[in-house]
Amino acid sequence: MWVIQKKKKEAQSNDKIFTPPERNRLLTRLRNWLNNIPIKDPINRQMAVLLQIILVGFMAVLLLAAGVNVFLAETTSLQAIFINTSVFVVGLVTLLFFLRRGYFYSITAIIISVFIFTQSYAILVTSLLEVQSTLTFYTLAILLAGLLINPRALWVVFTINMGVIIFGVTQEQDSTLRLESISVAGNFFLLNGLMSVFVSRFGVALRTSLHNSLQRENELRNEIATRKKIESHREKLIKELESNNAELERFTYTVSHDLRSPLVTIKGFLGMLQKGIEENRPERVSDNIQRISNAADKMESMLAELLEISRIGRVLNTKVRVNIADVTKEAIELLDAQIAEKNIQIKIADNLPTVFADYVRLREVMQNLIDNAIKYSSSHPNPMIEIGSKKLGEEEFIFVKDNGIGVAR
Repeated sequence: MWVIQKKKKEAQSNDKIFTPPERNRLLTRLRNWLNNIPIKDPINRQMAVLLQIILVGFMAVLLLAAGVNVFLAETTSLQAIFINTSVFVVGLVTLLFFLRRGYFYSITAIIISVFIFTQSYAILVTSLLEVQSTLTFYTLAILLAGLLINPRALWVVFTINMGVIIFGVTQEQDSTLRLESISVAGNFFLLNGLMSVFVSRFGVALRTSLHNSLQRENELRNEIATRKKIESHREKLIKELESNNAELERFTYTVSHDLRSPLVTIKGFLGMLQKGIEENRPERVSDNIQRISNAADKMESMLAELLEISRIGRVLNTKVRVNIADVTKEAIELLDAQIAEKNIQIKIADNLPTVFADYVRLREVMQNLIDNAIKYSSSHPNPMIEIGSKKLGEEEFIFVKDNGIGVAR
């Protein structure tokens, strides 16, 4: 049982080595390696990729042929097979090396020249009939010129090839052999001429198609980049909108809270004003009217701030140097009616510090703390609220303390 499980695990581990994603990564790396050629013209770069594949194919064919010859040849010829194969492989590797350095046209011209020279030399040294089976070198030269360079190069190569073949025909002395040579030359002219016409048109169509494809690819890339930019801008606007909404919610709470305090003050002192009138106490009436006027002025100031914010379009939380004593006194003024109604005594320390903060937010915090202290200290016979500061180490703390019942724990 253990052996079976082990074999299953080994099989699973072997399967993991050749998973499709890893094969895709290998293909992607190979494709990137083939395309990584320092040629600016994208069409020539694609042609260089095609030429790379041709050269690699030649090397594979040479190595395969050498392997077959090793098994079939005699022992004395093994050294010759090794030397010939090595020379050709080194030559192809050299061409591939310079091709990957960006010498596309030069390498293409060298390969075509080697094909033409090899075949022409064979024709001039022997005869056309003896080498007619190897005329495919001429055909390969024509194909490479038409596909990789341009139609003009194709017709130049075709003309050179025909010139050498005609010269080979004229060199034949025997009339019977000359007729056969003329037949070979005619067949070459007919087949390769038709092929040249087709390849020249196909080469133009191929380059045009590549140009259109690359142009479309660039357009798609630009479109994708534009869409990404628009999407980024849209996300930025959404974040700004969310931030503005959150800011608006905070502002709405602040306005409702701050406007409520002057209204409570006005309402409280109106009751005191009525009581002072009924008791015929002019000094209290005058004091109450002044307090109501101050609360109304505070509300007017808040409404002016609200209108300014609505005009600007956003809340400006500007941080400034703020004296805690001034903020505390203004918060107490907003709660003046509640303090007077419950007869609460408030002590403010003299050593309150100055801080760097948002004035409106800090006033709101102090107002909330004092308001809570009023609620919890009102049940005491002598309610008192103390506001001060305490230094602990390098930090200084502001506290609002009352003598109420506190919060149950």
